Amino acid sequence: MATIELKHVAGNSYFCSGRLSVGVYVHNNVAVLIDSGIDKDNAKDIDKALTTAGYPVGAIINTHHHPDHCGGNAYFQRKYPECKIYASKFESLFIDTPYLQPLCFCGGAAPFSDIRNKFLEVAESSVVTDVITSYKDQTITVCGAEFTIVTLPGHTHESIGIISPDSVFYTGDAFFGEETLNKHGALYYTNIGDTLQSFKKLTTLSPAATVFYHGGLMQGTISQSIPQHETRLMHTVNMVFDLVKESSSGLSVD
Repeated sequence: MATIELKHVAGNSYFCSGRLSVGVYVHNNVAVLIDSGIDKDNAKDIDKALTTAGYPVGAIINTHHHPDHCGGNAYFQRKYPECKIYASKFESLFIDTPYLQPLCFCGGAAPFSDIRNKFLEVAESSVVTDVITSYKDQTITVCGAEFTIVTLPGHTHESIGIISPDSVFYTGDAFFGEETLNKHGALYYTNIGDTLQSFKKLTTLSPAATVFYHGGLMQGTISQSIPQHETRLMHTVNMVFDLVKESSSGLSVD
């Protein structure tokens, strides 16, 4: 596994290299993380890069509840007992109780073993200490620094993006880097209408730089990436509709 390194973006804004681009903002020599990695081993590697640079972790802002974004929370809260965790209300329920996620896929019934994996449940429970107001763009102060919260529902119900004081935009999974987009045939979104509205909103943003959680650093305007996302999303929607029509065409009603 490649060594995780702290990559500078602008001002006090950074991200950790690797398959997942965990955001880092440093204020008064304390690190604020944007998401925390997929598990404790990933978190240890991130922590090593930060401690080498002399930055203890003071807080985590979770963009949403999926385990690859909050899987390192518990590790950081154990190592840094004063570490605060910020998330919107809906997302905080799943971060506090990871078992809820596979439960949802089974209509409330006990989830079968195949979906109880590191992408759906394995994230260890952690405590969200500060709840971000739902569906409201706002500014919050974390460890003495002000961050802009951009509500971007669609991937999950209360997904958010984060803009640092240096105007660096950390996307979470609201949209993805080109390599990730090209790798996957279908994009995972839970509400198509909300997603399309979030895509429209993204075209109005003009950050100095963008860090995709799946895809790393992008310089320049982000609006150029949106049409490709919309096309891929609608292709998936139409494909699902076609499959449903094809399946239902053979049904008979007595």
